Amino acid sequence: MISWDSAAVPNLDFYATENDWPTVLHAVFDSHLFRVFEADSEPDREVREFHTVDEVPAGSSGRHLMLFVVGSGPGPTAKRIDFVPGISDARFRYSCEGWGLIQLHYGGPFGDQELRWSHTNHNTEKRAAAWASTLHRLGDPAAWDWTAVTSASGKLNRAIRKLAIDKIGSHPVLPGAAQFIAAANLRHEYGTGIHAMPCFGG
Repeated sequence: MISWDSAAVPNLDFYATENDWPTVLHAVFDSHLFRVFEADSEPDREVREFHTVDEVPAGSSGRHLMLFVVGSGPGPTAKRIDFVPGISDARFRYSCEGWGLIQLHYGGPFGDQELRWSHTNHNTEKRAAAWASTLHRLGDPAAWDWTAVTSASGKLNRAIRKLAIDKIGSHPVLPGAAQFIAAANLRHEYGTGIHAMPCFGG
Protein backbone atom coordinates (compact mmCIF):
# COMPACT_ATOMS: atom_id res chain seq x y z
CA MET A 1 0.00 0.00 0.00
CA ILE A 2 1.12 3.55 -0.69
CA SER A 3 2.55 5.29 2.35
CA TRP A 4 0.63 8.36 3.45
CA ASP A 5 2.44 11.66 3.79
CA SER A 6 0.21 13.93 5.87
CA ALA A 7 2.11 16.98 4.69
CA ALA A 8 1.22 16.22 1.07
CA VAL A 9 -2.38 15.02 1.25
CA PRO A 10 -5.60 16.38 2.80
CA ASN A 11 -6.29 14.90 6.19
CA LEU A 12 -8.00 15.35 9.54
CA ASP A 13 -6.45 14.03 12.75
CA PHE A 14 -8.96 13.76 15.59
CA TYR A 15 -9.32 12.12 18.99
CA ALA A 16 -11.83 9.30 19.38
CA THR A 17 -12.36 6.22 21.52
CA GLU A 18 -14.32 3.02 20.95
CA ASN A 19 -17.48 4.74 22.18
CA ASP A 20 -17.05 7.47 19.56
CA TRP A 21 -16.42 5.23 16.58
CA PRO A 22 -20.07 4.33 15.85
CA THR A 23 -20.96 8.02 15.63
CA VAL A 24 -18.12 8.52 13.14
CA LEU A 25 -19.40 5.59 11.10
CA HIS A 26 -22.92 7.01 11.17
CA ALA A 27 -21.53 10.24 9.74
CA VAL A 28 -20.02 8.21 6.91
CA PHE A 29 -23.10 6.16 6.06
CA ASP A 30 -25.68 8.90 6.69
CA SER A 31 -23.95 11.13 4.15
CA HIS A 32 -24.77 8.66 1.34
CA LEU A 33 -21.55 9.78 -0.34
CA PHE A 34 -19.48 6.64 0.10
CA ARG A 35 -19.15 2.95 -0.47
CA VAL A 36 -17.26 1.52 2.52
CA PHE A 37 -14.63 -1.22 2.32
CA GLU A 38 -12.19 -2.76 4.76
CA ALA A 39 -8.63 -1.65 4.02
CA ASP A 40 -7.24 -5.16 4.42
CA SER A 41 -9.12 -8.42 4.19
CA GLU A 42 -9.01 -11.14 6.76
CA PRO A 43 -6.57 -13.96 5.89
CA ASP A 44 -7.73 -16.12 2.97
CA ARG A 45 -10.75 -13.84 2.43
CA GLU A 46 -11.65 -11.21 -0.13
CA VAL A 47 -12.09 -7.54 0.79
CA ARG A 48 -15.54 -6.93 2.22
CA GLU A 49 -17.86 -4.03 1.51
CA PHE A 50 -20.02 -2.79 4.38
CA HIS A 51 -23.46 -1.31 3.75
CA THR A 52 -24.53 -0.27 7.26
CA VAL A 53 -22.90 0.67 10.56
CA ASP A 54 -24.02 -2.66 12.03
CA GLU A 55 -22.11 -4.58 9.35
CA VAL A 56 -18.78 -2.99 10.31
CA PRO A 57 -17.01 -5.44 12.65
CA ALA A 58 -15.75 -4.43 16.06
CA GLY A 59 -12.26 -5.77 15.44
CA SER A 60 -9.36 -4.39 13.47
CA SER A 61 -11.10 -4.92 10.13
CA GLY A 62 -13.65 -2.33 11.15
CA ARG A 63 -11.11 0.18 12.37
CA HIS A 64 -9.22 0.76 9.13
CA LEU A 65 -11.56 1.50 6.24
CA MET A 66 -11.33 2.75 2.68
CA LEU A 67 -14.10 5.01 1.40
CA PHE A 68 -14.98 5.20 -2.28
CA VAL A 69 -16.83 8.37 -3.23
CA VAL A 70 -19.78 7.20 -5.32
CA GLY A 71 -19.32 8.16 -8.96
CA SER A 72 -15.81 9.51 -8.49
CA GLY A 73 -13.87 6.98 -10.51
CA PRO A 74 -13.25 3.38 -11.54
CA GLY A 75 -13.61 2.11 -7.98
CA PRO A 76 -11.30 0.16 -5.68
CA THR A 77 -9.07 -2.71 -6.70
CA ALA A 78 -7.89 -5.62 -4.57
CA LYS A 79 -4.18 -6.34 -4.39
CA ARG A 80 -3.40 -9.92 -3.39
CA ILE A 81 -0.61 -10.33 -0.85
CA ASP A 82 0.73 -13.88 -0.58
CA PHE A 83 2.12 -15.01 2.77
CA VAL A 84 5.42 -16.80 3.15
CA PRO A 85 4.67 -20.54 3.29
CA GLY A 86 5.04 -22.10 6.70
CA ILE A 87 4.63 -18.89 8.69
CA SER A 88 0.94 -19.53 9.28
CA ASP A 89 -1.92 -21.63 7.95
CA ALA A 90 -3.21 -18.63 5.98
CA ARG A 91 -2.09 -18.27 2.37
CA PHE A 92 -2.97 -14.70 1.43
CA ARG A 93 -4.95 -11.54 2.10
CA TYR A 94 -6.09 -8.63 -0.04
CA SER A 95 -5.45 -4.91 0.28
CA CYS A 96 -8.03 -2.39 -0.96
CA GLU A 97 -6.46 0.21 -3.24
CA GLY A 98 -7.43 3.08 -5.51
CA TRP A 99 -6.05 6.51 -6.33
CA GLY A 100 -9.07 8.41 -5.06
CA LEU A 101 -10.00 6.34 -2.02
CA ILE A 102 -10.30 8.07 1.33
CA GLN A 103 -8.68 6.35 4.30
CA LEU A 104 -10.56 6.33 7.61
CA HIS A 105 -8.44 4.99 10.45
CA TYR A 106 -9.16 4.54 14.15
CA GLY A 107 -6.27 5.32 16.50
CA GLY A 108 -7.75 5.14 19.97
CA PRO A 109 -6.14 4.46 23.37
CA PHE A 110 -2.72 2.85 23.59
CA GLY A 111 -2.75 1.46 27.09
CA ASP A 112 -3.93 4.01 29.63
CA GLN A 113 -1.16 6.54 29.08
CA GLU A 114 -1.74 7.56 25.46
CA LEU A 115 -4.55 8.36 23.04
CA ARG A 116 -3.57 8.17 19.40
CA TRP A 117 -5.10 10.21 16.63
CA SER A 118 -7.75 8.75 14.42
CA HIS A 119 -7.65 10.26 10.97
CA THR A 120 -8.98 10.67 7.47
CA ASN A 121 -6.60 10.98 4.53
CA HIS A 122 -6.47 10.75 0.76
CA ASN A 123 -4.31 11.46 -2.25
CA THR A 124 -4.33 14.66 -4.22
CA GLU A 125 -4.45 14.60 -8.00
CA LYS A 126 -0.89 15.96 -8.14
CA ARG A 127 0.50 13.28 -5.83
CA ALA A 128 -1.34 10.49 -7.63
CA ALA A 129 0.05 11.68 -10.97
CA ALA A 130 3.56 11.69 -9.53
CA TRP A 131 3.22 8.03 -8.46
CA ALA A 132 1.36 6.81 -11.55
CA SER A 133 4.45 5.65 -13.44
CA THR A 134 5.46 3.50 -10.47
CA LEU A 135 2.07 1.96 -9.65
CA HIS A 136 0.69 0.91 -13.02
CA ARG A 137 -1.77 -1.50 -11.39
CA LEU A 138 -3.87 1.43 -10.13
CA GLY A 139 -4.51 2.77 -13.61
CA ASP A 140 -4.69 6.39 -14.71
CA PRO A 141 -5.28 8.95 -11.93
CA ALA A 142 -6.99 11.16 -14.54
CA ALA A 143 -9.87 8.64 -14.55
CA TRP A 144 -10.87 9.92 -11.11
CA ASP A 145 -13.06 12.95 -10.41
CA TRP A 146 -10.76 14.68 -7.94
CA THR A 147 -13.21 17.52 -7.35
CA ALA A 148 -15.76 14.97 -6.13
CA VAL A 149 -13.17 13.22 -3.93
CA THR A 150 -12.04 16.48 -2.33
CA SER A 151 -15.62 17.70 -1.82
CA ALA A 152 -16.75 14.46 -0.14
CA SER A 153 -13.62 14.40 2.01
CA GLY A 154 -14.26 17.94 3.16
CA LYS A 155 -17.88 17.14 4.02
CA LEU A 156 -16.81 14.12 6.07
CA ASN A 157 -14.19 16.15 7.93
CA ARG A 158 -16.73 18.85 8.72
CA ALA A 159 -19.16 16.21 9.99
CA ILE A 160 -16.50 14.77 12.30
CA ARG A 161 -15.64 18.25 13.59
CA LYS A 162 -19.32 18.77 14.44
CA LEU A 163 -19.22 15.65 16.62
CA ALA A 164 -16.43 17.14 18.73
CA ILE A 165 -17.00 18.82 22.08
CA ASP A 166 -13.48 20.18 22.44
CA LYS A 167 -10.29 20.74 20.48
CA ILE A 168 -6.62 20.26 21.33
CA GLY A 169 -4.56 22.37 19.00
CA SER A 170 -6.14 21.77 15.60
CA HIS A 171 -7.43 18.31 16.57
CA PRO A 172 -11.15 17.80 17.33
CA VAL A 173 -11.90 15.83 20.50
CA LEU A 174 -14.99 13.63 20.45
CA PRO A 175 -17.00 13.01 23.67
CA GLY A 176 -15.56 9.61 24.60
CA ALA A 177 -12.07 10.86 23.92
CA ALA A 178 -12.63 13.88 26.14
CA GLN A 179 -13.61 11.58 29.01
CA PHE A 180 -10.58 9.36 28.45
CA ILE A 181 -8.21 12.32 28.28
CA ALA A 182 -9.58 13.75 31.51
CA ALA A 183 -9.60 10.41 33.37
CA ALA A 184 -6.05 9.53 32.30
CA ASN A 185 -4.78 13.09 32.79
CA LEU A 186 -3.33 13.25 29.30
CA ARG A 187 -1.71 16.64 28.80
CA HIS A 188 1.25 16.30 26.45
CA GLU A 189 0.60 16.24 22.72
CA TYR A 190 3.42 14.97 20.51
CA GLY A 191 4.14 12.20 18.03
CA THR A 192 0.81 10.74 16.93
CA GLY A 193 -1.32 11.65 19.91
CA ILE A 194 -1.62 12.88 23.47
CA HIS A 195 0.25 11.37 26.42
CA ALA A 196 0.31 11.35 30.21
CA MET A 197 4.07 11.90 30.28
CA PRO A 198 6.05 14.59 28.46
CA CYS A 199 8.26 13.71 25.52
CA PHE A 200 11.66 12.48 26.67
CA GLY A 201 14.13 15.30 26.24
CA GLY A 202 11.33 17.74 25.43
